[in-house]
Amino acid sequence: MAQLKQIYLAYWRQLKFFVDEQGLDWKFSSFEGEGEAVVKIGDPKRKICLSLNGSDGKKPQPVLSAGFWIPDSREEYMTLKAKRAQIEAEMGKSLVWDMRPGRKSSWVWITIGMDLSNEKNWPSSFEWFAQNAQKIRDVCQRHLS
Repeated sequence: MAQLKQIYLAYWRQLKFFVDEQGLDWKFSSFEGEGEAVVKIGDPKRKICLSLNGSDGKKPQPVLSAGFWIPDSREEYMTLKAKRAQIEAEMGKSLVWDMRPGRKSSWVWITIGMDLSNEKNWPSSFEWFAQNAQKIRDVCQRHLS
């Protein structure tokens, strides 16, 4: 597990450098464990969550996720879900719709497989995060306005 934690921490540090170099207006508000970072982009009530999913304790599982997090509004989630086909068409791919049972928070996720145990893959993953986190935020915000 220590190796996985080191990979995650090094990855987030490098992503933060990338974000700063690109001049993106992202504010990393927290790292929820090693595999998840909460990033504020735009509206402070709605956040983007970036995730790395790992499971075997040796290397990260090849899954990256950028999620539009709606912390306290089932109504906003249902507004988005009612426009699912239109939102997914704008995103150009299927999304994961996650209304957490028994909780107020909900998510709209976009994912891609990528092996992050090889640092040569990191730059393309940073580009993926930059493009898709901004896009899912923009699309979802537009449909909530």
